[in-house]
Parts: sequence; structure tokens; C-alpha cells
Amino acid sequence: MMKNFASFTLSGKFPAFTVVFGFLLFALIFPLSAIISGAGIVLITLHAGPKNSISIILACIIALALVSSVFIGHAPLGAATAAAQLVPSFILAVIFYSTRSLPLSLQAAALLGALAFVIVSALFPGSEQFWQKSLSTILVPVLETGGYNAEQSALLINQTAKFMTGLLIASIVLVHSSILLFGYKLKCIVDDSPQFESDFKQMRLGKVLAILTVSVGIWAVLAQSSYAAQLCGILSILFFLQGMAVIHTTTGTMTKGRLWLIIAYILVIFVPQAILVIILLGISETFFKIRERVK
Repeated sequence: MMKNFASFTLSGKFPAFTVVFGFLLFALIFPLSAIISGAGIVLITLHAGPKNSISIILACIIALALVSSVFIGHAPLGAATAAAQLVPSFILAVIFYSTRSLPLSLQAAALLGALAFVIVSALFPGSEQFWQKSLSTILVPVLETGGYNAEQSALLINQTAKFMTGLLIASIVLVHSSILLFGYKLKCIVDDSPQFESDFKQMRLGKVLAILTVSVGIWAVLAQSSYAAQLCGILSILFFLQGMAVIHTTTGTMTKGRLWLIIAYILVIFVPQAILVIILLGISETFFKIRERVK
């Protein structure tokens, strides 16, 4: 089924536009559909080159701007939404297309995310106040229903607001990096190549990024700095993918490996703390080569 979908996407510019724009439009109702749209751009970039992707992206930006103009009278909002959904995935796809290195592309994603955080923090020093107002509007009714009084709600919101910018950027980095992996998988499916599985299971983000992440983490703890903590979160988030690669490799050697892999994904979905454990596993893999020890 995925092979038919990928083959249809690559069968011409109009099918490619139909797939990318269709799921982009559908994402206005079901946001996760944007993952498929972004993966389509990655697939087109890796198969046909960046120039073909640029024409599809521009067509989608114009089309969503027109839709936004007709239905809500605000064309720039539609254009910005399309660009925000497609351009980051395109940038990562171009890096991968040029370097043919999955680890290098993911390292670039982490560093670009960190750079974006530094720039946003410098340009909008009052972002914490913005998040406090936004979270108050959304969370206060929910917290009151849960039994929190006004003082407790304000304290929780103020503490959360300190980390929201970094959390948002880290989420964007993780989502678009996952989209890169999905698009690459589609490319390998079309080519009947086992390369994706090999590259994913052997993925290693490198000691430089790991040492930088640990160093910033130590800075955050010693200085009790929310700025450093957010920066550490952005740099470390892709070690979640490396941690999942370790889990895939490890469960592949086990008798009931598929069951344990399913359990791992269930924990990730329903137990947020599991994400931190997997990030630490990914960082540990860099220094201790857990996969080689398991083999």
C-alpha cells in the first residue's frame, strides 16, 4: 500500500501536488496529516531533486493562501501555514540529498533548532509573558476543574511558561526529523531497497553533539537556567530517535522482540517520562556502544 502511494506521488507533478496539498489541507482538521504531506516533499526531493520540490511547495503555498482568502479572508495565514509545514522538511531533505548522510542531516536539524531558539529568544525577550497569557486562557479552566486553586494554577502556569519556547522548537525539530525518516523510508520502498532499515538501526549522531548536549545540560543544572534547559532539550531531542534505533536493534535479537517493541511504543505514547529514558539511552549509546555490546 505504501509503495503504491509513493509511486503515485512520484508519477508526475500534478499527482505530487495532489498528495502534498491534499494532506496539507486535511491537516487543518487532523494535524497529523501534515506528516504525510511533509514526507511527500522529502520523497520528491530525494527522488527527483530539490528543484521539483520547490515548484510543489510554491504551488501549495499559493493554493492554501487562496483557500484561506476565500474561507477566512486572510491569505497570508494560509501561506504561512503551508510554508511552516513544508519548508523545514524540505531543508532537511536537501541536506540529506546533498550529503547522503542521515546522521549529518539529523545533527543539522538539532543545530538549526538550537540556532532558531537563540534567535527567537533574542528577538522576543518577552515571550515568557506571552506564554503565560496564552496558557492562562487555555489551562486555568482545566486546572480549576482538576481542583487547583488560583495560586496553584498561577504557579504551574508560570513555571511551564519558562520552557514553552524551547519545548515548541524541540517538538518541531523532532517532528520534521521524523518526517525526514518517513520520507526516506518511502523512497527505499519505491526503490525496493533495504537501506532505510540498515541506516536507521546503525544511526549514530556522534560524540560532538552528545558532548555539547551533556555540557549544556550540566550548565542548566548548575546555573538553574531555564534558557540552558531549553537549549539542552532542543539538542537532546534527536537522541530520542537514536534511542529508538537502539531499541529496534535490541528487540530484533530477542525471541519476542516484536512484542517488546510494541510495548516500547505504547510506553512512549502513554508515559511521557519514557521519552526522557529513551533520550538518555540514545546519549549513552554514543559513548558506550550499547548495540555492539548487545550483538
